[in-house]
Amino acid sequence: MALSANNIHKAMQVKQALTEYFDNNPSVSNVPAMDMMPLFVKKGIFNMDYDRSGLPIRNFLRALDKANSLHLIPHIRAERKVTNTNWFSQRVTTNLDETEQEVSVPKATISKPQKPSPSSRTNSDEAYVIDLCDEVLELKASQQHKFDFLVGDAGTKLPVDAYYESLNLVVEYREKQHTEPVKLFDQRQTVSGVSRGEQRQLYDQRRRDVLPENDIELIEISYEDFNYDNSKKIIRDNEKDLEVVKKLLGKE
Repeated sequence: MALSANNIHKAMQVKQALTEYFDNNPSVSNVPAMDMMPLFVKKGIFNMDYDRSGLPIRNFLRALDKANSLHLIPHIRAERKVTNTNWFSQRVTTNLDETEQEVSVPKATISKPQKPSPSSRTNSDEAYVIDLCDEVLELKASQQHKFDFLVGDAGTKLPVDAYYESLNLVVEYREKQHTEPVKLFDQRQTVSGVSRGEQRQLYDQRRRDVLPENDIELIEISYEDFNYDNSKKIIRDNEKDLEVVKKLLGKE
C-alpha cells in the first residue's frame, strides 16, 4: 500500500514539528504521541483534536504503519501490545537529512517494509525500570494491566505500568511529567474538567487510593530515584540501578 502525496507531506510536517520540539526542549526525551496534538494543531498539521484524546495523530500513525512507512518520521516509536499499539514521540540521534531523501524515491520504495529496531523498547525508561523489577522479583510483569475497579472519569479502565499477580503487587514508574509540569501539554483540558497535568495527578492519586482498597500493594518508582547527577532522565548504570530497585522493592 503506497502513501498518497498528501500523507507524505503530512509526515514531513510531523517530523519537522517533532524535530523543532525536541531541539527546543533538551530535557525531554520521550513523550506519548497523543500529547503532541496541541503542537500539531498549532502548526496546522491537523485541524482539530477529537473527543477521544489524540485520535488524529493515532489514526495517521496507524495509516503509516499499515503502509510500512513509519520510517518517514524517525521520532515515532511503536510499543506494540497484544490488543493495541501505544505511540511515542522520542528524541533521535540519527542524521535526519538522510531520512529526507526517502521522500523523493518512487512510491514502490516508500512502501518497502522496514525491519523494527530490536532495541526500540529500551528507549523507554518505563520499560527499562520494569525489566529491572522483573529481574529482581524473578517474575514477568503484566504491563499496562487494567482492573475493572480502577477507572477514569470517562469510565475507561486506567492501566498500571506493571502488575505481579502472584504478589498482589503493582509497580508504577513516575516519569518527569508526573512530578513536574510539562509546558504546553499539561494545559490541555480533559473530560475531568481539569488540565491534563491536573488529571495526571488525579489519576495517580486514584491508583494510590483504590489499589490498596482492593488488597493490592502499590510501589512507586520515580526517575528521581536514579538521579545520580541531577539529570532529568535515567543514565542507565545497570548495576547501580538494580541496587536502587532492590531497595525500593524491599529485596536487599
